[in-house]
Amino acid sequence: MTILPELRTRRLILRPIAMSDAEAIMELGGKDFEVARWMTSFAWPYEDGSAEAFLSTVVGKDPLKTEAVYAITLGGVFIGIAAVEAPGDLADLSDHPTIGYWIGRAFQGHGYASEAVEAIIDWAFAAYGSDAIAARAFEDNFRSRGLLRKLGFKPYSITERFSKALDRRVSNVVVRLSRADFEARKEAA
Repeated sequence: MTILPELRTRRLILRPIAMSDAEAIMELGGKDFEVARWMTSFAWPYEDGSAEAFLSTVVGKDPLKTEAVYAITLGGVFIGIAAVEAPGDLADLSDHPTIGYWIGRAFQGHGYASEAVEAIIDWAFAAYGSDAIAARAFEDNFRSRGLLRKLGFKPYSITERFSKALDRRVSNVVVRLSRADFEARKEAA
């Protein structure tokens, strides 16, 4: 089984998620509608035990076969999650790993998500050996779509997914980032 490495950026440490992160996940994401509304997997209102149930599906599992989930920390404080789902999440890009992320509202607007997502993309290209990585964001989540565009992702397709928090299907924009584009962007920086 693969052991996730700790990832360091200029301001953040991304460490493998742990069962002890359940309370922070619940408080920052599960109990804040302005975070939960953008996630397909978060129920609203928050259901007791949801964070623990999620963590039991990823902690101690092989991250390259299921999902590599990182706690994003700032000065040791949990501020969100960045994850890479193994290839197979998206039917039309089944050979691509898929990234996802969220940041607690109090920590949004400071560039932490961009910093964390760039680190996890770099790790994912090395870990999966893929030529490209995919992501998806609600069509009306302009902030997330802007972050992905800034990192070099290009539109690929539109799909629908069920959102538990909104209790309906929502349009998602699927985007794709090639390894070549990611490497070129890093060299230019």
